[in-house]
Amino acid sequence: MKLAYISPSALPSRTANSVHVVMQCDALKQQTDELVLYAKRTLPEIEKLQSVMDSTYGQKLREVRLVTFWSRFNHGDNLRIALLSIWDLLKNEWPDVIMSRNLYASFVIAVILRRPILFETHQLEHGFRKRFQRIIMLKPWVITVVISNMLKQFLREHHGIDAARAIVLHDAAPSMVEPIPVGERRTSLVEIVPQAKGSWDGVCGYFGHLYSGRGVEIIEAMASVRPGVLFLLFGGNEADVEYRRESNKKSNVIYVGYVSYPVAQKAMKSVDVLLMPYQKSVSIGLLGHDTARWMSPMKMFEYMSAGVPIISSDLPVLREVLEHKKNALLVHPEKSDEWVLALDFLLNDSSFANHLGSCAHNDYKNKHTWVIRAKHILEAAASL
Repeated sequence: MKLAYISPSALPSRTANSVHVVMQCDALKQQTDELVLYAKRTLPEIEKLQSVMDSTYGQKLREVRLVTFWSRFNHGDNLRIALLSIWDLLKNEWPDVIMSRNLYASFVIAVILRRPILFETHQLEHGFRKRFQRIIMLKPWVITVVISNMLKQFLREHHGIDAARAIVLHDAAPSMVEPIPVGERRTSLVEIVPQAKGSWDGVCGYFGHLYSGRGVEIIEAMASVRPGVLFLLFGGNEADVEYRRESNKKSNVIYVGYVSYPVAQKAMKSVDVLLMPYQKSVSIGLLGHDTARWMSPMKMFEYMSAGVPIISSDLPVLREVLEHKKNALLVHPEKSDEWVLALDFLLNDSSFANHLGSCAHNDYKNKHTWVIRAKHILEAAASL
C-alpha cells in the first residue's frame, strides 16, 4: 500500500501539530509499503533534515519520502504545502490512500479532483475556510477524522450538518514507552534538572506551552502553599519562559524551558506527579483559537505512557479518556485548594499513586499508541 500524508506543518518545529504529524507518519510507515510526507522544512539544507528531525522528535522517518520546501517567510505556508503536494501527486502514480490535515489540499483533492481522501481536522474553521471545511466533509468519498467526540458534536453544530462519514480517533503517544521504576526516578531526573537533587517532599512536572488557559497560575499557587515540593515546568517559548522566570522567584518553581521530545519523555517518567491544569478556555497561541471544548491533548497520552500519577482538570472532553480515581485524579480547573489536596493525597499514599500511574499506563498501551491509531486509520481507508 502506498500512502500520502499532507501536513499543515513546518518540520522540525516545536508546534504540537508537527509532533502529531511526525509521530503519526512514523506509525503509518510501520503499516504500509510506501509513505510520502508533504511539509515545509524549517532549515534550508535538506541534507540536514533527517538528523535534526532525530534530535527534535527522536524520529528520523528514514523510510518516509519527504517532499518539502524551505522559505524564510511564513505567510501562506499551508497553501504552498498544498500546491507542492498536488503537483507531486499529479506527476507521480496516484497513491492508494491520501490522508490530509491540510485544508487547501483536501479541498482540491476531494472537491475539485473528486478523489477519496481521509480528511483530519482538529478545529472549527471560520470565514471562507469554514465553507471549505463544510464542503469537504459533505462529500461521500471523504472520511473525516476528528480527535474527540466533542469536536464531532461541535462540527455538527458549527456547520448545521452531519459529516458524510466521520470517525473519532483521539491523539496518542509513541509505542513501547516503559515507565522508570519509582526508586530510580529521582536519579534519572537529576540528570536533566540538577536542582531536583535534595530532600524534596515530591516533584511535580508540567509539560507544555505557557499560553493563557494552560493553568500555570494554578501551579504557582500550589507552590506557594507547598514549599517542600518542587514544581518543574518544561516548555514554552523563550519570551514566555523569561517573563515567568522574572515574575516568579519561588525557589521551588523552575521554568526549565524547551527541551527536545526525547528529553521531555524521560523527564515525564522521572517526576512523582504530572500536572495537567487546563482551564475552561485554552489558547493555542493564535488569536481567537480556543480548544478547551474539544481538545485531545497529546500531552495527556504522553503523561499516561509515563506510568506516573496524573492530576488533571475535570473538563468534559478530557473525561472521554480520563476517569477519576481510575487513571487520574480529576479536580476543578480553577480551585487551587483542590489541586493541593489531590497532590497531598498522592504524596501521602504511595501505593495508590503507583496504582493510578500503572492503570494510566495500561490504558495507554492498550488503546492510545500511534500504532493503534494508525491501524484504525488504515481500517477506515479500506472502506473508501
